[in-house]
Amino acid sequence: MLYFRYGFLVVWCAAGVSAAYGADAPAILDDKALLQVQRSVSDKWAESDWKVENDAPRVVDGDFLLAHPKMLEHSLRDALNGNQADLIASLADLYAKLPDYDAVLYGRAWALLAKLAGRPAEAVARYRKLHGENAADERILLDLAAAEFDDFRLKSAERHFAEAAKLDLPAPVLENVGRFQKKAEGLTGWRFSGGISPAVNRNANNAAPQYCQQNGGRQICSVSRAERAAGLNYEIEAEKLTALADNHYLLFRSNIGGTSYYFSKKSAYDDGFGRAYLGWQYKNARQTAGILPFYQVQLSGSDGFDAKTKRVNNRRLPPYMLAHGVGVQLSHTYRPNPGWQFSVALEHYRQRYREQDRAEYNNGRQDGFYVSSAKRLGESATVFGGWQFVRFVPKRETVGGAVNNAAYRRNGVYAGWAQEWRQLGGLNSRVSASYARRNYKGVAAFSTEAQRNREWNVSLALSHDKLSYKGIVPALNYRFGRTESNVPYAKRRNSEVFVSADWRF
Repeated sequence: MLYFRYGFLVVWCAAGVSAAYGADAPAILDDKALLQVQRSVSDKWAESDWKVENDAPRVVDGDFLLAHPKMLEHSLRDALNGNQADLIASLADLYAKLPDYDAVLYGRAWALLAKLAGRPAEAVARYRKLHGENAADERILLDLAAAEFDDFRLKSAERHFAEAAKLDLPAPVLENVGRFQKKAEGLTGWRFSGGISPAVNRNANNAAPQYCQQNGGRQICSVSRAERAAGLNYEIEAEKLTALADNHYLLFRSNIGGTSYYFSKKSAYDDGFGRAYLGWQYKNARQTAGILPFYQVQLSGSDGFDAKTKRVNNRRLPPYMLAHGVGVQLSHTYRPNPGWQFSVALEHYRQRYREQDRAEYNNGRQDGFYVSSAKRLGESATVFGGWQFVRFVPKRETVGGAVNNAAYRRNGVYAGWAQEWRQLGGLNSRVSASYARRNYKGVAAFSTEAQRNREWNVSLALSHDKLSYKGIVPALNYRFGRTESNVPYAKRRNSEVFVSADWRF
């Protein structure tokens, strides 16, 4: 074996074995050809004047390597094929001191160093320069395509892989090219995911706990009661990424989800939410940025807010549109390394309600600012968390001569932990919790002060790898939510247990 550290090369010669191969080796080698070249070089070195007796290591300096240029070149090629960054860095500059060094080999060394050091853009630039000067070099073409793929330059990567697929290359190399092509097609093709699960909600109508309060010398008591209902939670998402040029893409993404109580004859309590994006996205190995205009809808099982307070047994599949709006999302995600990422997003949209009474208070604009981070701990755990700020500014600042009390600001934090329990045969768990304060403007109804809410949410999910079937992964879920408020009618408490079945195709 050959090692070069701190200016010295350690040579270990065992009978018939060498760690390098010749300068005359073809650029693309199958296992048989590589073995033949290695044996040939090993035989030559075994007869040379630098042979080491008794299998003892020999330490040599740069002058010795410069005096044996073939050995230096073989060592550099071996380091390149082994992705040995430290050895490449040590040998490359030394190799360039040779009077007749191979500029292509030297260029490949620094391109690979950039790739291994996590500088994919630099690696692509170096490989493109090499390819422009050596268009017929099959090895450079393959290295360029792989570097472009790593840096998420899928359009040019697909083009170069297609060129490589037409060459007369060894079967294993062509199979590897095919795998890259299939993966690139998957990244830019249509992708769908979704889930459906039965659920039991103990407060399907989102009623406040029973309360009484004084109002103008009279006592007012609530009449709504929490209603239990069995329903179906559903969610579906579709996405299409279209490569434009280099790291630039056109992104379409849509998702819709909600709950239907059709089988409980309580469709009036159905709810849903959908959003569709279409815009520009920039992606590379380290970061993703986007400007995504969107259209969103809020769905309801009743055709009016008052209808939800009536005790009705009905079945209706198509929901009503409660509100809709248009907006834009600006986002940026940075990955300093494969196991850590930071994200920030800014949203602005305007919403319009269909019901006139609700529109008077709740039409307006909403702004959101979101910061999050996720970190991989080892090979089986991930922790995540973030901060959210949302404000709603109604179109009408005053209603009936008073400050519109629908305006609010919400500050929230959340954290979670996902774990793969391999010692339990593939059990997966995910737990998350959030806390937020929502402060309203103006004077709350039936009160003399502004409404102040505190919101808690906890969720837990369990799944097992052995229970998956054709991409469908069932999971047992529990969710709990609680809202405390200085006004009794805004208090909420809810929990549900359900089994989900998520799939991707």
